[in-house]
Amino acid sequence: MKKARIVCLLLALVLCLGVLASCDGGGGGADGGDRGEDGSWASVDFDGQKVRLCVSAHQTPECNFPAADIYTKGPDTAGSNEVAKEVLARNKAAEETLGIEIEYETRNLYYDKVIEDVENIVMTASKNSPDIYNNDCASLAYSMVSGYLWNVKNPGDGIKNYFDFSKDGWYEEFIKGCTFNQDKYYMFAGDYFIDMIRMAWVIYVNNNTLAANIESVRTALGSDVNSVDAFYDFVSQGFWDMDALARLANAAHSDSGEIGVTEKSDTTVGFVYVNNSNWAFSAGSGVTLYYQDENYEPKVMQDYSKFQLVANKFQNLEQTPGVLKQQQPQDATSCFLQGNFLFAISRLGEMESEALREFKPAKGLVPIPKWSVQEQDDYITTLHDQVEIGAILNTAQAFSASSALMQYLNEESEKVVYTYYEKGLKFKYNDDKNNREMMDLIRETVGSPFGFQIGDHCQDFYTGTGKLKGMYITDSSLASTFASEKDAYNDCMAKMIEHFKQLP
Repeated sequence: MKKARIVCLLLALVLCLGVLASCDGGGGGADGGDRGEDGSWASVDFDGQKVRLCVSAHQTPECNFPAADIYTKGPDTAGSNEVAKEVLARNKAAEETLGIEIEYETRNLYYDKVIEDVENIVMTASKNSPDIYNNDCASLAYSMVSGYLWNVKNPGDGIKNYFDFSKDGWYEEFIKGCTFNQDKYYMFAGDYFIDMIRMAWVIYVNNNTLAANIESVRTALGSDVNSVDAFYDFVSQGFWDMDALARLANAAHSDSGEIGVTEKSDTTVGFVYVNNSNWAFSAGSGVTLYYQDENYEPKVMQDYSKFQLVANKFQNLEQTPGVLKQQQPQDATSCFLQGNFLFAISRLGEMESEALREFKPAKGLVPIPKWSVQEQDDYITTLHDQVEIGAILNTAQAFSASSALMQYLNEESEKVVYTYYEKGLKFKYNDDKNNREMMDLIRETVGSPFGFQIGDHCQDFYTGTGKLKGMYITDSSLASTFASEKDAYNDCMAKMIEHFKQLP
């Protein structure tokens, strides 16, 4: 997969002033031995050492797709689930190859409760501490800045470390984006965590509604876009942007109630968006108010005029007739399933839901549109911040074996990811040429440029003045509001960086 430039939302959440000392944790158990010069694991053997792997079994209420544990450990009985079979086979091979025993623990916690769980484990120096903690990235960011996680890049003298994030399977740029110092890596993400695929933002398309409104499509997009196939060609050629979405939503809209007011009951609704759409569209534009410099430290953009243009573009989109706002992705999906909606924004993983699979009209999907075809070369598929990644708690008893396990799983993840993507989504979802091409386009453009949210959250924590409302791009006064707060943001980020330097 193409690893697009990633500026991680986790930086946006580096805001917790935990005044907590790192607990000591030993390398634990057997040495394990060295890998062969050819990369072989044949000489690595941990002689039955146990690795406790904690995974999330929480079903997030804002989505329709299942919890992540089926893709990290597989169910006890895989049944006909081809992906679970591959997960079980890979994990069993890891145990046999490395000479370890994986002990799975599950947590059914909403993301805001994860930090409390991690804190309880670390602060009590629990003897039953999980070695690897796999959960929501936002919560692990809180754990990182509280000093609860092990620096997996430099774990300490005498500890064998098998992590090699340059190998296939890892999202190395994502991992780099989770820190301000490249000598310190606390969180890791890779193809082992299938959430990196299924938490990608996409736009779902009702192909039947598209075909029924093809004259509106021609009016909005041009005379050449005269069929469903031609619409997907239009997207694949790079012409899909927020202006095109707005024009098409407006052209296809058909009132059934109060004229000029878009309602769910309208005969045709062009586009349903949700609370998160503002930053999903902004992140997909590649334009930010903050960025990471060559040392991965956050900086304030001196010229944020382009971000203001993106803000205005989204504001125009949300005020377009035929565009309806809902609260959560699940709400948008529910609207889409009514059959009278042309487009809906949600996550790629919604394809797994029974409701979407059983939806009778022909359906498709396209990437988040560019903010402007004149200004942006490529599509950027951004990740929802509930994506699950991994960390090693600093109370872990088996660091070396844990690093070997995670390295092995990611190197051997290709078949699992292929099965999930191809059999679980692409072909099982809809055996349609356009959809397959769009899914490949989406996967190839996955990125996570959440830099513009850094200042919002750090100011909220360090100054207590509340979130800068202008950061949410529906505010037309973004530029002037941000300018008035810029000094405060610079000060807050300096404090955040200084705090981070104190971590082990």
